[in-house]
Amino acid sequence: MYRHEKTLENSTALEGVITGFEQDPSALFQSAMEAVSKEMQDLPFYRHGIKCYCPKFVLFENQWIGTVVTPWMLSVVILPGKGQQWQPRELGDKLTIQLPYKSLTFTVSGIAQIPQYLSCSLHSPLNAVLSNAQAVQLAQDCLRMILSMPTKTPSFDQDRRSLFRAMVK
Repeated sequence: MYRHEKTLENSTALEGVITGFEQDPSALFQSAMEAVSKEMQDLPFYRHGIKCYCPKFVLFENQWIGTVVTPWMLSVVILPGKGQQWQPRELGDKLTIQLPYKSLTFTVSGIAQIPQYLSCSLHSPLNAVLSNAQAVQLAQDCLRMILSMPTKTPSFDQDRRSLFRAMVK
């Protein structure tokens, strides 16, 4: 993938460190998404029946992790936790983070009230038949799922012939 070289004129990195949130930032994040939502209402993928919603964020390895549903997407977000200081990164940079359920690739993002956070889109645009109540439940379920340990370890037989035997049964 081509990546243009950053210069002082086109850098999107913040100056200074990003200070962590001492308390659950879900209400602040939801409010910020509601402000963004007002600017997006005319876009074709905007779902007018869906409201912005963030379940309470959870501290995981000293970082706040949560989900957010908006009229256009469902995402996992990570913000710095209590006493944390993040070094600024370029907006758009990618980071792969191992969560209990699986590894997810996050994008460095930012909005006015929260200058830097990590986001990973789980679903965008939202399904046209999804109701607001279903979207809220989906956000809650996704947060629970990504922080849950897998219940089974998949077994894999290294012998390629066993793969073919399994296919013909």
